[in-house]
Amino acid sequence: MLKLVLDTNTLVSAFFWEGDEAKLFREIEKGRAILFISKEILQEIEKVIIRPKFIEVMNKAGLTSDQIIQKIISVSRLVIGPKLNILVCRDKEDNKFLECAQNAKVHYIVSGDKDLLNLKRYKNIKIVTTSEILRLLR
Repeated sequence: MLKLVLDTNTLVSAFFWEGDEAKLFREIEKGRAILFISKEILQEIEKVIIRPKFIEVMNKAGLTSDQIIQKIISVSRLVIGPKLNILVCRDKEDNKFLECAQNAKVHYIVSGDKDLLNLKRYKNIKIVTTSEILRLLR
């Protein structure tokens, strides 16, 4: 079973647009992969989805921010691990994904973020796009 960490944009896209991210989230819901998440990632998702630009999208989708967070929590395993003080990413906010992945011992970080994707790997964790993970799940 694939163990994954999804970055914020991947998770947000899964709820607001019908594309590869939504397909991947459905695969996770079906139990075909295991999603790991940290408190820091959840906090960032919450900050992002309440931005004014997403209010209309949420309304069209018939969702509230609480429903989105609850849905993510319901399919995730919460990672509570030591603070690793990873300082690898150009954007220091992205280090939380590496920390969660390392603490959870996942196989992949799924991202559309060029800074993360350019790393290609962190320790033994591959950093890939959503379409790459979907190919692996087929």
